[in-house]
Amino acid sequence: MRKIAGYVGAAANNLLKAGCDFGLMCGNTPHLLFDKIQARTDLSLLSIVETAVAAAQQLHLQRLALLGTKFTMQNDFFIKPFREAGIEVCRPSENDQPIIHQKIVDKLENGIVKKETKQQLMTIINKMVQKDHLDGAVLGCTELPSILGQEDFKNIQVFDIAQVQIKAAVDQLLKTTPSQNS
Repeated sequence: MRKIAGYVGAAANNLLKAGCDFGLMCGNTPHLLFDKIQARTDLSLLSIVETAVAAAQQLHLQRLALLGTKFTMQNDFFIKPFREAGIEVCRPSENDQPIIHQKIVDKLENGIVKKETKQQLMTIINKMVQKDHLDGAVLGCTELPSILGQEDFKNIQVFDIAQVQIKAAVDQLLKTTPSQNS
């Protein structure tokens, strides 16, 4: 793991030398090492997890479902920052996690978007909303927005972490880019 953090940290340092103002950590898996990577570079890295936390705070959400790959749902690298911000993140049941993972890996990652997949995912989320009294759901995998969105849920806030990070990156760019009138 130290080698990976060193490798990614060195890549971030190359971006800094090339003149970048900041970098994006877009994937969930690298966030296992986010702090170690950030410690190896002076380039500010924009975390997809931290931008998701900020979005949930802006929306005043208190209890969220987390959907993603098995890796994302079963590890704490995503959940811990939410808890530290006072937001509870609920994982799907042990029976539902393999279903979600399988739909992402076998279907969505291969561009297979079917009505039955959407219905299964919506059923899982709606069951969680009822059982866990949730006010939001995090689409914690970039493939999930290809099948689910806010329009599918009226009683909770649903957000796509990739879109949240893109917005945060644009906001950061606008902050760091000098005004053309200056």
